[in-house]
Amino acid sequence: MTREQKRASLVYDKIKQYENSEGEPKDYGGMALRFPALLRSAGLVQALAFVEARGKDAHKTFIHDFAAVLSELDGSGKSGKAAFDAYFEQVQGAALPEYMRMTREALAVADWFKRFAQSVLKVEPGED
Repeated sequence: MTREQKRASLVYDKIKQYENSEGEPKDYGGMALRFPALLRSAGLVQALAFVEARGKDAHKTFIHDFAAVLSELDGSGKSGKAAFDAYFEQVQGAALPEYMRMTREALAVADWFKRFAQSVLKVEPGED
């Protein structure tokens, strides 16, 4: 399995959990749609901090799932808030070359979240 296939598989597993949920899929999917642009404009640390600080539970669930996928790809296998806390600490302490690598990986994962939010959750831009 290629790295891209693994990203897609892990993200699909996360997104699929919300397919038939009440209410949360639209908020969760809306953040998944906006997150790649937020990453590009604000940077990795700022984007993570912004979403974690948001009031909606669905946004926090998204960012925790996002960090869990990255954690799984890196082999630590943490999930939920623990994955987010460990990932955030790792990103904050990264030297520039490592920070740039982490940002590229985060963008690749964020793009898969966006694709599956549109195809599985049926969330479209501007819906929220």
